[in-house]
Amino acid sequence: MGQEEINIPDFKDIKYKRPDIGAFSELVRDVRFRLMTAKTVEQAMDAMTEFEDAQSSFDTAYALCTVMHDLDTSDEFFSQENDFYDENMAKISELASAVLSTLLDCPCADEFKAKYGEMIFRKAANQKETISKEILDELAEESALESEYSQLQSEAEIEFDGRKLNLSLLAPYLQSTDRNVRKTAHKALDDYYMSRKETFDRIYDDMVKVRTRAARKLGFESFTELGYKRMERFDYSRQDVERFRGYVLKYIVPITSQIRKLQKERLGVDELMFYDLPCLFRNGNPTPTVSKETYEEAAGEYFRRMFGKAPSFFDVLSGNGYTDLLSRQNKATGGYCMYLEDYGIPFIFMNGNGTFDDVATVVHEGGHAYAAIQSAESSPFSECLSPTLETCEIHSTAMEYMSYPYMNIFYGDKASSYCELHMTDGMLFLPYGCMVDEFQHVVYDNPELTPDERHGVWKSLEEKYQPFIIYEDEPFHAMGGAWMKKDHIFTTPFYYIDYCLSQICALELWDESRLDMASALAKYNTLCIAGGNDTFLNLIASAGIRSPFDADTIKKIAYECCKFLEL
Repeated sequence: MGQEEINIPDFKDIKYKRPDIGAFSELVRDVRFRLMTAKTVEQAMDAMTEFEDAQSSFDTAYALCTVMHDLDTSDEFFSQENDFYDENMAKISELASAVLSTLLDCPCADEFKAKYGEMIFRKAANQKETISKEILDELAEESALESEYSQLQSEAEIEFDGRKLNLSLLAPYLQSTDRNVRKTAHKALDDYYMSRKETFDRIYDDMVKVRTRAARKLGFESFTELGYKRMERFDYSRQDVERFRGYVLKYIVPITSQIRKLQKERLGVDELMFYDLPCLFRNGNPTPTVSKETYEEAAGEYFRRMFGKAPSFFDVLSGNGYTDLLSRQNKATGGYCMYLEDYGIPFIFMNGNGTFDDVATVVHEGGHAYAAIQSAESSPFSECLSPTLETCEIHSTAMEYMSYPYMNIFYGDKASSYCELHMTDGMLFLPYGCMVDEFQHVVYDNPELTPDERHGVWKSLEEKYQPFIIYEDEPFHAMGGAWMKKDHIFTTPFYYIDYCLSQICALELWDESRLDMASALAKYNTLCIAGGNDTFLNLIASAGIRSPFDADTIKKIAYECCKFLEL
């Protein structure tokens, strides 16, 4: 879907059809034979194009099923279809990996690489190491466990304020200006998790075991190694990530302690308790001045002004049903941008609930959608249309920070308060994101830890990365249970540090945008248009963005953010 193009099908008119696994398997066998015998680049590319078309159709069906299921988790048909993908995704991944492995060794591989670039071969070699018939059972079990956790989260019902609320609808109470309300809301939330502690512990323990088993079958010492391979970290290592976490501890954690000291003074409390943390201002966190029901219109205006084009891509998406922004019962938690590859159209899913997070989320997911549209023609290979996830998160996070001059669209005369809160939230997030990452390293390096020992690990990391937290004797947090609330720890291991890396890059673009928005947007567009045709560090270097692994980069960002927040 091009920026100017508006003739796209309505989402409601797109028909779902379950993929034929048998037909896909037959096509893969044919494509592999053709690659093995290809004497010219053209013959090899013809075979690959047929495979790419079939893979795109499968991915589109899966994406459509995911969206439909998440829009209404009580829909039995799409719940069953979701089970179908849990059972078959591993098989499809193994078949796709087999095609790419064959491409690696095809007779004209060198000529193919010279014409179409190295990235598809990098990905092929990586998949060969991470996907095998030997671990199909483990992959299927892992997928089923991830779905079980997600379903448990989406079905949460918490009695509060005379209502039964899901996790998203409870969120506004957690940051209430009334201290007693937010305290009791947090207690209700924590009681919910505490009542299901054994279930969450069992799911995660099974996940750690099955992921470790898969890693060892593939010849890795631990799932940590396999996890890095799955994340396609081609040009940095766990040592680089560890060094990055050290920089955050050194340069960012002191800022967060200062932020919490200021917050304590603002709220006028003797001690800043854990249930006070979400409420940054005495009069409450700024909330959008536009109604939830008009988020689509406001977001459309924002993107029109940001990119100077009308209608904006967001107008086109929302006008044709490719956005669903408000929370409701039986809707899955979270937010994401899902790409329907056969149509070249992204779908934006989120759970707006009238809080500060709503605007950041719609802008964030809008950044993902914009990048997906810009990179739609960047590669003939679906595997290379999108970059690795730390780069994808620059697309979204940079859009959040560069949005500051336009926040009056959503917040009116409270726009400056939103920007202050958003930057504050960003600084507070960096240590938390590093804590999540280090927790996963400890867990997967030591898979024999018991659930209680894992809780102990989390508690010790909180003391390291969030030294200001006071829990009193609240049992759920006191035992180190807060990590159970974070979906990524269960469903996407080793993803969370990508948000931190991308945030440093995004803040670089924000810093530049204050002086020259056109220059910052040019770098941003360069990154979006490139798609996934190179590795993380090469992509950001090509766009003129410094490495987040450079201590001087983080020091400068820390300094500029402190000035912005007047700390």
